[in-house]
Amino acid sequence: MLLPPRVARAAASGGSSGDRTRTTSRSRAFATTKVGLALCFGLASCGGDARDLGSAKATCTPTSTGSAPDPSPLPEPAPDADPHFREVAEAAKVTYLESAPLDGQSNCVIKNHCEFNHLTGAAAVGDYDNDGWPDLYVSRLFATPVLFRNRGDGTFEDRTAEAGLAIYGSWNGAAWVDIDDDGDLDLVAQGVAITRHFLFVNQGNGTFVEDGLARGIAMDDGEGKLATSVSVGDYDRDGWLDLHLAEWSMKGLPGPDPGPPFPEPTHYGHTRLYRNLGAKKPGYFEDVTITANAIVDPPGPDGYYQRIYTFANALVDFDDDDWPDLALTGDFATSKFLWNDGGTFVEKTLDSGVGKDAFGMGAAVADLDGDGMLDWYVSSISGGPACVQGVCSMTEYGNHLYRYVGNRQFLDAGPTLGIHEGFWGWGSAMFDFDHDADLDVATTNGIGYPFVPPDHLFTVDPSRFWVNEGGTFVERTEALGFLDTRRGRGLVTFDYDRDGDLDVFVPNNANVPALYRNVGKHGDHLRVRVLNARGRDAIGAKVRLRLRKGEKQRLEVIGAGTHFLGQSESVAHFGLGAASDEPVAEVVVRWPDSGKEKTLTAVKRNQLLVITP
Repeated sequence: MLLPPRVARAAASGGSSGDRTRTTSRSRAFATTKVGLALCFGLASCGGDARDLGSAKATCTPTSTGSAPDPSPLPEPAPDADPHFREVAEAAKVTYLESAPLDGQSNCVIKNHCEFNHLTGAAAVGDYDNDGWPDLYVSRLFATPVLFRNRGDGTFEDRTAEAGLAIYGSWNGAAWVDIDDDGDLDLVAQGVAITRHFLFVNQGNGTFVEDGLARGIAMDDGEGKLATSVSVGDYDRDGWLDLHLAEWSMKGLPGPDPGPPFPEPTHYGHTRLYRNLGAKKPGYFEDVTITANAIVDPPGPDGYYQRIYTFANALVDFDDDDWPDLALTGDFATSKFLWNDGGTFVEKTLDSGVGKDAFGMGAAVADLDGDGMLDWYVSSISGGPACVQGVCSMTEYGNHLYRYVGNRQFLDAGPTLGIHEGFWGWGSAMFDFDHDADLDVATTNGIGYPFVPPDHLFTVDPSRFWVNEGGTFVERTEALGFLDTRRGRGLVTFDYDRDGDLDVFVPNNANVPALYRNVGKHGDHLRVRVLNARGRDAIGAKVRLRLRKGEKQRLEVIGAGTHFLGQSESVAHFGLGAASDEPVAEVVVRWPDSGKEKTLTAVKRNQLLVITP
């Protein structure tokens, strides 16, 4: 969550300049609430007022960055120990500093907008060298990113320089994707406070060549970017992977918000949809934001853009018509949902029962309730002070679980499930960590704005882990070894040690990361990798599993693990419950680009199953 200068000015002067649409009105109301919170935390004492939030915050003393789990080496757990986590980043040699703590204006990533220093820390999982072990790319500010190659022995090695990725800059969202269908993963990397994004093309020998400008995704329009997340999907079902790039919109950067008039109506923000040109020019892209009606920040009636402050994006098919829809979490009540009607999008946020989150930030997509349909979890802010500057009870906001019920409708089930209270939430994931055949929920939390006192809840709020116990969620963060009060941002899941359960990696803002190895005695599992007809990962393929005859199908979608500042492993992962010799009754795979389905029966447990058309 950031404080937009125009909203801050309006709040300070006691009003705004005219009516807005219902979405814009809500976003301004929530943003004004944020200004009240900022004032209560002592902006004036830091040398400024609400008219110049950037300079006011920049003069404050940096706050605490929180505490990490005890890094002391621990013995292996007993074979019959309950599933839990061990923090092993140092032992696994995944060590780096995401960025230095903010020190006034000297290392402010964007002049007058120092807040964005607090909103970085991305990770993307992918096997870039095709050796069968998932590797890890991480972003950094004022530094080179880092490419950690998985050595296959429980440790990683830094291969950034050897791969040709040692480029100094300020980096954030990223994703691995085979753009040119040549069988190896390329890398999309977004910049912060620079005028373009990057596309590193895999040469097939462990090295990359940057070619973003020529291939059409650099977005080099002369304006600085506040890039957040990258999502991958085949929105037009032509068999080639497209890209959606998100930005926390702040027109005219660097410098203060310019106010109206904005550029011509055809010049929208930097949240864009790019179509892969496919067979005629593999791995080259065209901007189809306007032609596909994926516009999320059109000009309003008074000349102001109806901004979406996008943090997380997902190109995923929710209504099971094989066309990937577009779900966007946005700060200040600007989250949006666009249904895909045959390659053209239609925005139906409030009509679909979503967009209720006050400060949409992190997100996760999965079949949380096991009904065979995808749900959308959005992390936000909750658990704040009872009353701040006349605004009482932040707890009414909180996280939201939008449960899909069919017919393009969602129901907000977050408060009833007990996963509503997440403090200042960011990266999130829904996955079965203990293999008891239902999905659990994890989130990272925390903020380090200078106007928030070092001992305030939002500065030292812990990560959260809710265990699904038959449809009731129980918070067990500390008991599971997942507790961390540092400022986590992205969150990804992957089986880095190939022991059959999902581990968790969290890049911490202005700090070192956390790698949680999943240990203990688990139930059975089944992992499914789906390939397309050309032998490539079939992003968007639907995997339905029926454990026993007569039971409901559970759903996983390949590539749906795109989170805020995070891309998880592109493998469907099912927990199967207690150990058993009974085979899985049925696994059904559907390829959306062709509509082809394949059914396997009597499937052996505890394996990585590779399925082709």
